[in-house]
Amino acid sequence: MEVKELKDTLAEELKPVAEEVKGAKKAAEDAKKASDTATEEAKKASDKAGTIEEKVNTITIWQKSKDDADKKNQEALDELIAAKDKKGVVVGTEQKSFRSLLAESIEENKDAIERFATKSAREVSFQMKAVGDMTLVSATTFPTADVSITDLRPGIIEQPRRRLHIRQLLTGGSMSGSHYAYVKEIAGEGAIAPTAEGAAKPRLDLRLQEVSTPSQTIAGIVKVSRKMLRDVAGLTTFLQSRLPEKLLRVEDDQLINGDGVSPNISGITDAGNYTPYAGTTQVWVEQLVDAVTQLEDADRDANGILVRPSDYATLLLNRAAGGAGTYDLPRELVTYINGQLYVAGVPVFKSTAANPGQFIVGDWVQGANLIIQEPPILQFFEQDEDNVQKNMVTVRIEETIAFPIYGNDYFIVGDFYTPTT
Repeated sequence: MEVKELKDTLAEELKPVAEEVKGAKKAAEDAKKASDTATEEAKKASDKAGTIEEKVNTITIWQKSKDDADKKNQEALDELIAAKDKKGVVVGTEQKSFRSLLAESIEENKDAIERFATKSAREVSFQMKAVGDMTLVSATTFPTADVSITDLRPGIIEQPRRRLHIRQLLTGGSMSGSHYAYVKEIAGEGAIAPTAEGAAKPRLDLRLQEVSTPSQTIAGIVKVSRKMLRDVAGLTTFLQSRLPEKLLRVEDDQLINGDGVSPNISGITDAGNYTPYAGTTQVWVEQLVDAVTQLEDADRDANGILVRPSDYATLLLNRAAGGAGTYDLPRELVTYINGQLYVAGVPVFKSTAANPGQFIVGDWVQGANLIIQEPPILQFFEQDEDNVQKNMVTVRIEETIAFPIYGNDYFIVGDFYTPTT
């Protein structure tokens, strides 16, 4: 065999081996490439794990810091609650009254008032969501006091408050303009009547009238020394009680006695707003029964009788005639249930807002509304008159209301019989 043939034969025999070697080499390269990729991925995973561990450590440190801060805040809150408990502060849910709303308004603006008191603000004002110079000496104008209120007896001894205000007997409403307008029916002509077959039907005229009631403002100012104003807590207690009371007393008088000449409100006893009592009896209880009947005869609903407390007591002390000396209110007409007096089934309300010797029997629900254009607003001003020279602050309270009375037959007004001598 020649050398060439031998080489060809050998090459042919070794060809499968070469293919296997080539495949093994490629497999080795692929394995190396996969190993490199795996190594790279492992390195990335390791780096990522390190980053996650670092973030976890950061979060752990933040959580510990937050827990420490929360613990300190809770301790401070516990101390604050304990301090309030010592001062008699009651925490709970209660119905919001006019006075409590004013107190909350003042408390919410406590920081603003303090800034105003220290002259870091020139003006402060706030509005409720439905009222002489004030220092620490004079009972009316307090002109010259220089004693810190913290040296005084806690609280302020006030004048008595009225137990029942007229607005408590009325339904309310709101308005946006300067006048409150409504449409009411007035007397017309003609009437509905039985009609014969073929006859002309009777004609009637339904007449409507538009009425406009103007709003009026009730307001007042008081001078307060800066020294007194700095004690916001004491001032809050006083303002929430006294200012609304003084405003509401004026409102009471306007709602009953206002003559309608601007800026006065047209009240219940103003001409054209009521019907005079038409009875002739001299017995007080019988007068009230007659007035209730008079109102109901006009198809109105008698749902309240307003009298003065002294007249209320006189009703209760009604004695038998003939000197027997016994109290003998007729049980068929007069009842006394849970502290409330009823005459002919109508509740009797007592208030010092009522005129002495006068009674008002009315449909308080349908006969009139107390319409609020602007609820009581309390404002503090430094720039007023000589405030800067005397270190005083002017406090203003005001409200704007309208009082539409829808006819002259919703209220019966009369005077209790008084024997002449």
